[in-house]
Amino acid sequence: MNIQIEHQFAFEYDGFISESFVELRVQPKTTSQQTVSSFELAVGPRTGVHRYRDWNDNIAHHFTITKFHDRIAVSTRSLVHTHGAAVSLASLGERPSEEGLPYPLRDFLEFGGPVKLSPTLRATLKAVGLAPRAPLGEQVAALGTYIHERFEYRTNVTTYDSTTEDFLEIGAGVCQDFAHLMLGLLRLRQVPCRYVSGYLHVERKKREPSQSHAWVELYSATAGWVPFDPTHNRVVDERYVVVGHGRHYDDVPPNKGIYRGVARETLKAQVSTEVVPGKTVSTLREDFRHIDLPVFREVPARPPDRAVSAVDDMSAQQQQQ
Repeated sequence: MNIQIEHQFAFEYDGFISESFVELRVQPKTTSQQTVSSFELAVGPRTGVHRYRDWNDNIAHHFTITKFHDRIAVSTRSLVHTHGAAVSLASLGERPSEEGLPYPLRDFLEFGGPVKLSPTLRATLKAVGLAPRAPLGEQVAALGTYIHERFEYRTNVTTYDSTTEDFLEIGAGVCQDFAHLMLGLLRLRQVPCRYVSGYLHVERKKREPSQSHAWVELYSATAGWVPFDPTHNRVVDERYVVVGHGRHYDDVPPNKGIYRGVARETLKAQVSTEVVPGKTVSTLREDFRHIDLPVFREVPARPPDRAVSAVDDMSAQQQQQ
């Protein structure tokens, strides 16, 4: 399946800021389940864009704007051919064990960030009522069913920095929260697992926006990394596009940054996905463009309530839905 993804950000400020730094993780990565054919990135105001690969082989872009501005725009377009075959949970018959794990996998057994090790999390695992030594596939299926039945998908009740404790208390959240809880429960069972940031293509009415998505991958000694979507309680198929892997959301937010100024920031983001015809292209084509937005050497004349009068550093991140 060839999926085209368009993802736009608009950072708007109610006053001028003097400096900003933005880091993006929005370029899909080529894996055994998908091939990236093209990636286009446009940024405004005009500035230099740099890139690197982080410790999980995710591609990160970053840029700095050092003149006064009150808006930043980012636009991306990706074309990805997905071709992965789903691994059935029933085929994962091994028992989880920490013994003999390769050293790099131990990072994905650790708690931290939004995935909190707590009595509440332990009580939740106990409530699932599954033997600790049950086959891996059976454990994943049981945890997925429990989360799906006990928690409600609901927007605007959690934020990008909500933790598993928040989700357990509220009983509702978005895909990011479902993924974090699944990670916590799997790690209590000594199953290495990681957070996946990406997109899910869903057939929608024309021009109806899509959303970024999050799910998990668990490690099997026989099958390698196996993806599972706890939000929808199902294995992952060709409609999913991987952007990045991490221990949790904090490792792979679509965007994060800081700025200098007292202005308040508003972030608007929109995602659209579309299945398009075409053949797989083995060579990645990348294109970088500029979006013309104004910058100023000095603060332009504005009403007093919009003037920059002090210095403050703040950050902005987008929650995955």
